[in-house]
Amino acid sequence: MFWVALGASVGVVAVNRAAKAARKLAPAAVAGSAAGVPGRVAAAWQDFAEDVRSAAAEREFELYHTLGVDASEHEK
Repeated sequence: MFWVALGASVGVVAVNRAAKAARKLAPAAVAGSAAGVPGRVAAAWQDFAEDVRSAAAEREFELYHTLGVDASEHEK
């Protein structure tokens, strides 16, 4: 009798976990979790571009300073 109860309990747990995994992988769930990805990618790209521009401006200032050139002459 013990083994029957144990088998039934394991079966119930296995079915519940399988159903949970199936709901998680359903098309609606996957689409819902992927909905915000383009916005996050765009924001990350903008942050990267801003970092690159900032680093380039800093390096340009360092080069002007090292060469002894007045940076205000070269501004647009």
